Amino acid sequence: MIFNSLVFFVFVTLVLLLYYRLKLRAQNVMLVIASYVFYGWWDWRFLGLLLFSTFFDYWCAIKLEGETNPGKKKRFLAFSMIVNLSIIGFFKYFNFFAESFEQLLAVFGMKMDMPTLHVLLPVGISFYTFLSMSYTIDVYRGHLKATRNPLEFMLYVSYFPHLVAGPIVRASDLLPQCQRERVIRREQVLDGIWLCLLGYFKKIVIADRLAELVDWGFNSGQSPYGDANAWLFVYAFALQIYGDFSGYTDIARGLAKIMGFELVINFKAPYLVKNPPAFWQNWHISLSVWLRDYLYIPLGGNRSGTFKTYRNLMITMVLGGLWHGAGFAFLAWGLFHGLLLVIHRWWKSGHEKSPDESYAVNTHWNWKGALQVLLFFHITCLGWLLFRAGSLSPDKSQWVLIASYLNSLWKFPYSISSFAWPVFLLGAVTLFLQWKHEAMNSFSTWSPVRQAWAVAVVLIIIASLGVFDGASFIYFQF
Repeated sequence: MIFNSLVFFVFVTLVLLLYYRLKLRAQNVMLVIASYVFYGWWDWRFLGLLLFSTFFDYWCAIKLEGETNPGKKKRFLAFSMIVNLSIIGFFKYFNFFAESFEQLLAVFGMKMDMPTLHVLLPVGISFYTFLSMSYTIDVYRGHLKATRNPLEFMLYVSYFPHLVAGPIVRASDLLPQCQRERVIRREQVLDGIWLCLLGYFKKIVIADRLAELVDWGFNSGQSPYGDANAWLFVYAFALQIYGDFSGYTDIARGLAKIMGFELVINFKAPYLVKNPPAFWQNWHISLSVWLRDYLYIPLGGNRSGTFKTYRNLMITMVLGGLWHGAGFAFLAWGLFHGLLLVIHRWWKSGHEKSPDESYAVNTHWNWKGALQVLLFFHITCLGWLLFRAGSLSPDKSQWVLIASYLNSLWKFPYSISSFAWPVFLLGAVTLFLQWKHEAMNSFSTWSPVRQAWAVAVVLIIIASLGVFDGASFIYFQF
């Protein structure tokens, strides 16, 4: 069941009709049942995996809180992490490592048939596993008390708006909202409805309109153009993945608001930044914060000298790349962003500004700042080329595609493709939404006239240009 399908609209209508008529405990029971129906719609067999992950971490947190021996407590946390990561590794990476091992042996003239698993990847497994892992880690650290109410914890893990593609919500943020009476405020509902509309606009107008062009440009396994017109397909994918993923999280946050919940902001203005740290403070923010708090800082962060700081950055980004998918192109994408962070930190360490400065989006640029944004956007797009190559079908070579594009991007075009105008038009809309991201999150403060005009314009554009084929979201595969 996906957000942009007719069956989901029926589902969410029934959920809301029931939700507003129930008290807290009955609301929680109904939402848990609805969330399991929502998840089981893809494949009911994976409901058992979701239940296991939920109750395993529920039990682990109680055991961790009750353990007073530091050594035993640390070993039990390690056991919890091993089980959780093994679940992801088994379903997501077994075939990748088995096939890679076969290829390595073949280099040395040896042949071995490794077993492969022909099963579907459980949708959203990386999201809900990371979410429940963060809960046990926070209990271990003493930042959070373990809940004794299994219903509330089930709702925290399985709440359907964020279940399959985030944002990765911390227990300290969402669990209290599952435990207390939720007061539905008019402003919250207005903001929620607007976010849902905005999310559908991003998904079915921006992302799905560009999807056909992106698929045509990449699925052949090589660049359709031999010159810089190939940039159009790279731009189109950058816009598609933003519209697709940001649109999903807008819908998720909007639905949550309508029910009195608040989920964290996951996107701000990732294509209006000047450097790598700012990109990761504005793109998939919940994952960036998760990797920072549960991987980069425990590795030592920037506390143990320059070399170890660079090492920690590289490890964090490489594992972040592999989190997105089992493939060498995703690994290369993580390496690419890790190198960007290392190079930027090295550069800043020799200049006047501290490498630990805050990288907030600055919308008041001079010409120099605008050029920096433009340059870094193209660097980001090169990373998206690696990312898109990682999604190629197995019969296409990722490296042939990447080499074909890299060979084309630098060649001057003697004519401009007809694809330029839709890409640049949708790109301008995307950049406007990012530039006004703060206003987009405060719809209820607008004047009634402005609200009415905004809703009318968005609805007209969706009705006129939307793609209503129920296309899945890109991040469902992660």
